[in-house]
Formats: sequence, structure tokens, C-alpha cells
Amino acid sequence: MARPVLKEEDKRVVQVNIRLTVIENRKVCTYAEASGLTPANWIRQKIFTGKFPVIKISAVEASLYRELRRIGVNLNQAVRQVHSGRSDGVPLGVLNELLAMQQEIIKALLK
Repeated sequence: MARPVLKEEDKRVVQVNIRLTVIENRKVCTYAEASGLTPANWIRQKIFTGKFPVIKISAVEASLYRELRRIGVNLNQAVRQVHSGRSDGVPLGVLNELLAMQQEIIKALLK
């Protein structure tokens, strides 16, 4: 499905660059992730409403989701190698360990 066509006045064509310290950037990224927004959209909403965007998930849950996503990516890459016949570089123990970690995180998220 194609992206919907925006009206000319709704297009974002002006770019504003700001510099942040590493700590400021970490804060913005953490707040944005917890709000379910990109850092740019989080900043935009904060500037124009004057309020912090609503936090949708806790920081702990966000970190668990990030770790779960990383494990899923690693599992997918390993399984792809196994299916393509290049499994000699993927030890079975690593796959089992990743799967166990993934299951632990899923249990923690469901509690």
C-alpha cells in the first residue's frame, strides 16, 4: 500500500537542526521511546503543546522490548543461516541460549 498523499501545507519541508549533549540526547531518546514516538516527533509535540507526551510504557518494559527485539533479530539471522545450509558457523548452544532468553523476557513482559 502506498503512503497517502499529503496536502502541500501539511508537508514538512523546513529543517531545524539543534545540538544536544550526549546526556540530553539519551534523555530525549528515552522519553520518546517510552512515549512510542520518534525523537523528532517527541520534541515537536513537546514544543508545540508545552507538555510532555504521555508515557505509554515504563522504562523497564521499554528496555525489555528492546532486548526482546535484539534477540529476535539474532534468532532470525541464525535460522536463516541454518536454512540456507551455512549452519556450520551457528552453534546449536547459541540458538538454545537465545531462545531461552527470549522466553524469559516474554514471561517477564506478560506478568
